[in-house]
Amino acid sequence: MIKKTITIISAILINISMLSQVRSYDENAILIATENIQGTARYTAMSGAFGALGGNLSATNANPASFAVFNQSEVSITLGNKSNNTDVQFGNTTTNNSNSNFGFPQGGAVLIFDNDNKAWSKFGVGINFTKTNQFDQKYLIKGNDNISNELYFLEPVTGIDLYDNVSSQKMLNHTIGDNTKTNFTFSGKYLNNTYFGISISNNTISYEQTVNINEQSADVNNNTFNANQVQKLLVNGEGLSMSFGVITKPYKNLRLGLSYQTPTFYTLEEEYTENTDIMLSNDNDVIETVESAFEYELKTPSKLTGSIAYVFGEKGLISMDYDYKDYSSIKISPTSEFTNENDFIDTQLSGISSLKIGAEYRLNKLSFRGGFNIEESIYKNILSRNTDATKGYSLGLGMKLFNNSKLDFSYTNTFSRDTYFYLNAADPAELVNDDHRINATITFSL
Repeated sequence: MIKKTITIISAILINISMLSQVRSYDENAILIATENIQGTARYTAMSGAFGALGGNLSATNANPASFAVFNQSEVSITLGNKSNNTDVQFGNTTTNNSNSNFGFPQGGAVLIFDNDNKAWSKFGVGINFTKTNQFDQKYLIKGNDNISNELYFLEPVTGIDLYDNVSSQKMLNHTIGDNTKTNFTFSGKYLNNTYFGISISNNTISYEQTVNINEQSADVNNNTFNANQVQKLLVNGEGLSMSFGVITKPYKNLRLGLSYQTPTFYTLEEEYTENTDIMLSNDNDVIETVESAFEYELKTPSKLTGSIAYVFGEKGLISMDYDYKDYSSIKISPTSEFTNENDFIDTQLSGISSLKIGAEYRLNKLSFRGGFNIEESIYKNILSRNTDATKGYSLGLGMKLFNNSKLDFSYTNTFSRDTYFYLNAADPAELVNDDHRINATITFSL
């Protein structure tokens, strides 16, 4: 059979991801703007509720005043494993998917300098690295909604038959990469009960998505249609933000914290490729290639955090953080090229609240920890997206090894729902995500 070949190569193709199964620009913006609770094992064991506590390297993600709370210089490194279970329901078929990834979610150091000045008695300066989001995931959408997608695949071709008898539809979605944040923090202790801090954060994004789509169908004369398409999206870039924070002790055991994180301003580069191979039993085969590259800018939401904690002497503590982020403030630039995406963000996304609660009980050289967190859905109409609040809980154990070292462990579980709009299906695929993380942190005092 003689093959018909169609090749389209474009240097700039603005809306290509809007016409395909890889993430669109607005979906990528949401992904990049989302940060998970990640860091040291003590931080994650208490669900990240450290905005009024400080004294932990990862606490700079909640409040940059945290470094001045340290009594001595410290260095820590964290190893972690993330496992993900995703149940996908599409066309009355449910598919279970499992993934696992081992990595390096945190590392950092703080240097503490005592000062004889009565007003400013201590300063802390340091650096902390965190993987705020890990994108490693693979899941299969498999089923049959009996709605043919032949026009999607054969749009460049005219005069084709109608292959309406769908026998199989499936899509394999595979993502890898991460979003990292490196905080450069300076903080100071003022008048023995108040701590101030500022952080400059460098964010890097590395995201790769590969989508494999297959559909098989036939017409009334049993002529067959077999389409295979592979789409690949690469997104890389960097962004800068700043954070300001204060922690105060109005009473002996009470701690209050307030911090503000500016929007992160990213410059992103995207590369997209699409290869389509269609076999028709009653016509020429079709091969199509699409390539594009584009650079754009992204502004993520700012974040405001209010915190409160109560310390029970040497026995333990309880703490709570409240965060607010307005996802409708996301902007993709140049705005003239992304009118539809920015309109969607402005009209469909909302400001959201999240709550983190953590507790710790100390018994000799052991510390027992736990936490809970909940975050609202970012969509105004949660029913149309079948989304719900993201919920999670955490547990942990810490132990003092020697006078200058500690070993901490944590386990976190996060549950969320989402949808994936498969081509022109009448109903989207429904995704139920169940994430499990185990972190281990070794800390040395200097």
